[in-house]
Amino acid sequence: MSGNSAFVMVTERGWRRGLGNLLSNEFAAWWKTKLWWIQCLIWGGIIGFMLGAIIFGSPDFALDEALFIYSIFAGLFPAVAVVIVMQDAIVGEKQEGTAAWVLSKPVSRPAFILSKFAANSVGVLATMVVFPGIIAFAMLSLAAKAPLDLSRFLPALGVIFLSHLFYLALTLMLGTLFRGRGPVIGISLGFLFMQQYLIGMLPALKYALPWTLVIPLNNQNDAIVPALLTGQPPYSLIPLAAIAVEIVVFVWIALLRFEREEF
Repeated sequence: MSGNSAFVMVTERGWRRGLGNLLSNEFAAWWKTKLWWIQCLIWGGIIGFMLGAIIFGSPDFALDEALFIYSIFAGLFPAVAVVIVMQDAIVGEKQEGTAAWVLSKPVSRPAFILSKFAANSVGVLATMVVFPGIIAFAMLSLAAKAPLDLSRFLPALGVIFLSHLFYLALTLMLGTLFRGRGPVIGISLGFLFMQQYLIGMLPALKYALPWTLVIPLNNQNDAIVPALLTGQPPYSLIPLAAIAVEIVVFVWIALLRFEREEF
């Protein structure tokens, strides 16, 4: 069947049944459409514009200030795009009937969820983290008249990606819990912008929420990414472990809930 242009035989078994075909389809949604270059243009342009305004618009340019601004704009605003992209990943397919059609084929439900998570994670990493990061690295290195320290910059990119992955997994999970787009995008975006108030009411939450991965509360050392970029020790590594565990929990809940979904 592999020579047939329309059908490819499924060889996976168990929970992986159909995973390869689903991954190919999900990657095509990113890389064979305009989605990838639009996201690159948006976030590369925003990061480039903001850094350019600081670097070339101020005679008293300070590298630490530019790094701080980069952390905020790279860590906070693309998260909104992650939620918008992911709101349709499950809900849209349920409403349009494509999820029921796909699952009528030799495809497992875990493979359906995991393909969404994996392909969108790679898309977000490439277009919202790596590409804008390359632009930021080039501009900041040019302004500093020396290449930035990659041993600081690359871990910072990793933390930014971890923050985006949190919102990706959260929105994916919400898509399995609700049938409408409203609750999915509303809860995700509400949570994104309410965290600083939640931390204000209960300061211990800064160790469990992704806000202080990228955005300081009082000074630059209150957030992990600015601290990494400026060569300061992070205030704690606990949030990294906590967010990683929460991502796994979100995906696990999504898998359990989707197994009981009726079409």
